[in-house]
Amino acid sequence: MPHLHLSDFKLGSVLGVGTVGTIYDGSVRDDIEVSATAKALVGKAIAIKKLHPAICSDELIQARFRREMLILERLQHPNIIGYHGGGSENGQLFYVMQRVDGGTIKDLLEATGRLVWPVVVDVSRQVSSALQCAHNHGVIHRDLKPGNLFLTRDAQVKLGDFGIARDQHSADLTDQGLTVGTHAYMAPEQIVGETSISGKVDLYALGCCMFEMLTGRKVFLGENFAQLFEQHLRSTPPRVSTLAGDVPPELDEVINACLAKRPDDRPFNARAVQGVMLEIGEKYGLGTSPEESAVGQLADEVYRGVTPKSFDVGAGNVTEKGRLLLEQQIQARIGGTPREAIAPWKIAVLLLGLVLVIGLAAILAN
Repeated sequence: MPHLHLSDFKLGSVLGVGTVGTIYDGSVRDDIEVSATAKALVGKAIAIKKLHPAICSDELIQARFRREMLILERLQHPNIIGYHGGGSENGQLFYVMQRVDGGTIKDLLEATGRLVWPVVVDVSRQVSSALQCAHNHGVIHRDLKPGNLFLTRDAQVKLGDFGIARDQHSADLTDQGLTVGTHAYMAPEQIVGETSISGKVDLYALGCCMFEMLTGRKVFLGENFAQLFEQHLRSTPPRVSTLAGDVPPELDEVINACLAKRPDDRPFNARAVQGVMLEIGEKYGLGTSPEESAVGQLADEVYRGVTPKSFDVGAGNVTEKGRLLLEQQIQARIGGTPREAIAPWKIAVLLLGLVLVIGLAAILAN
């Protein structure tokens, strides 16, 4: 990615403030002659993340910020925040990224309390795809949580904030034995500071996110980090099915597998979780395209560790009804009109039909 000059951009309103940086709404300046690299961004929805001036002199924080830039540059994926380049100007580190205007999954949970399961299936499909891309490039996110799952207005999920990500191709910037992450979503091996962690920590966090999306509460409810750590290490997580009775058993099972204490007991990889989401979409009629009839076979191959080259082609159609429902919720929260508006009575009929399908499947299984 090209080196950019901060002086070529105008900083608008603050979009978010983190521990090391502030994110601003951004635009290319039109009152001066800007570089060719900046001109290429004219008309794009962009945001600019700047390292806080007060900590610019901290070498470790600078190294983490630069590492985040390098990681985002490598991870070009539809479900990962887009990166446009960055640099340093007068000692101020910054980078320019895609601006996403639909809020986060955390915002939706705070507004609604929980999400219906077809929405969670589609969100999980998208997040799994993003995680697999990251893991394929040797990147472990280590801080997957609803607040880092950004949404476009048309319900595309974008994984962001790779500030504490582990790049397995480079030296770790975290001291050995040091715990990093967000307490409510940390895998046991992450809590104890194991140096040999893998992408399985992200699968554990994904299980925590899926549980929270479906139930409106976190997996464990400790009052402080010590209690939470003890619960993640030793307590059996509750089953989603005991808190949200309308959830398909396949979804309940994969969440429980993601929350296994031992990494080896979790799904094979993120693509395997994505495969389960596609199987659920096909089984319960969440798709909108008949061309995806072979998705069950593809998902089965993936769950066994075989990844067909064409796996992602049109895969979103299998869970499209969940995306449409999510788009409705996003537009209801931020205002606007969905591209494919669904009448409220159609949503009610869809959900009722899905509940009946689950009930019938349970009866036939017995």
